[in-house]
Amino acid sequence: MPPADTDTPGRDARAAAPSVRQLFLAFLRIGLYGFGGVLPHARSVLVDRERWLDDREMTDALTLAQLLPGPNIVNVSIMLGVRFRGAAGAAAGLLGLLAVPLVLVLALGATYLEFADEPWLKGAFSGVAAAAAGLIIAVGVRLAQSIAQRPLVVVLGATTFAAIALAGLPLPAVVLALAPLGVWAAWRAGR
Repeated sequence: MPPADTDTPGRDARAAAPSVRQLFLAFLRIGLYGFGGVLPHARSVLVDRERWLDDREMTDALTLAQLLPGPNIVNVSIMLGVRFRGAAGAAAGLLGLLAVPLVLVLALGATYLEFADEPWLKGAFSGVAAAAAGLIIAVGVRLAQSIAQRPLVVVLGATTFAAIALAGLPLPAVVLALAPLGVWAAWRAGR
């Protein structure tokens, strides 16, 4: 996919395609402030603050990222980097996203090994887990709002949830079964 130098239809006209530097700095901020999972902050930066994507584009990028191997936000950083600035943009997004968390995780891992049995540390991790769960729920609500006007997408989402969470079917089988219907729905909506 060639780098995009112009606005994508549907995005705010004031949000020009970012430079490689802007991609690096935005994903650096996302990685730095995204404690408990970077998705809530990534959505805020990419959609609300920078306006590089609208809600629908963010939902579509995240959907594709979830189908690919690897962490979702890493996939999003690479996809957006390629979309806006090709291979250099992909590298900038990826490096920006991972630089600070890598250093912090190494430092926290060493600290955890030293103090793993301390009750205060166990309590702190429980609190962080609760906050992270709240952030994920908030993002889920925002993403659901962006697809509410697309009835077939809502039906596909509910079917996927029912198949995996309620019926206990394996994720790969559900994706293989429902992906063709999703592709058809997206193609039909784009006509």
